[in-house]
Amino acid sequence: MKFNYIKDIEFAKKILSLNNEDVCKMLGITRMTYYRWINHKSAPALENLEKMYDVFYSKNLRINLLKEEMYKSKESKKIKILYHGAKEFIDGEITVEKSEPKKDFGKGFYVGESLLQSASFVSNFPNSSVYVIECNLASISKIVELDVSCEWMVLISYFRGKIDEYSNSKYLQDLLKMVKSADLIIAPIADNTMYDILDDFSSGEITDLQCLNALSANWLGKQYVFMNDKVIKHSLKIIDRFYLCNQEKNDYKTKKEESTKIGKDKVKLAKREYAGKGKYIEDLLK
Repeated sequence: MKFNYIKDIEFAKKILSLNNEDVCKMLGITRMTYYRWINHKSAPALENLEKMYDVFYSKNLRINLLKEEMYKSKESKKIKILYHGAKEFIDGEITVEKSEPKKDFGKGFYVGESLLQSASFVSNFPNSSVYVIECNLASISKIVELDVSCEWMVLISYFRGKIDEYSNSKYLQDLLKMVKSADLIIAPIADNTMYDILDDFSSGEITDLQCLNALSANWLGKQYVFMNDKVIKHSLKIIDRFYLCNQEKNDYKTKKEESTKIGKDKVKLAKREYAGKGKYIEDLLK
């Protein structure tokens, strides 16, 4: 899907009270170029898109955040609006085969609940963007939902190849049966800070209680993981693609860095408060 820049220009005109002449001056383009864009006779190059969205952002117009709020009105018990951060773009059909195997739950299509959540994971990439996904929850037969729990910790550690020595554990095998039969897994998102904590747990350095409370301190929201192509085909539809200008990316990176720093301080407190309490991974999976 291409960027919906025409709709965004119209959005900016309404919010900033601009006419076509104002837009041309603001973007430094001729009226002929502008009318070719909005009449689909040509499309702006990436450098023009960057300039356009950068100018709008400089005017304190947060187009993507405003559109996110508008999309929330589409939600219901059956319909959920989700976001996928792409390092560049989605090439062709969405398929789990394009996914990297050593992710939180193995191969799957991973999406988040918010723009901030999804954009912050790809803001370091020069050509990244965010796709808006409409999900028909009513069409999905098998949904598994997890919270920050021992089950979640063990599963992520397993799929990331950290606890292979416990692969024959009945506790682990029962969990794998549950998630491998799922069409959709809804579970907490983990970032690099949380993976470090999970590594401490999987290597036996901290207990489950220390790990759980440290992870809870770093709550980032939930991710939706679609586990097979059939559920993707029948339940998901791309409805928009957000352009991320450099200013916007920098804001997301700053917010993530601030959140990470606070999270690390909370982790230190949790590890200290629950030191020696709970079970080590060997006791859980032996």
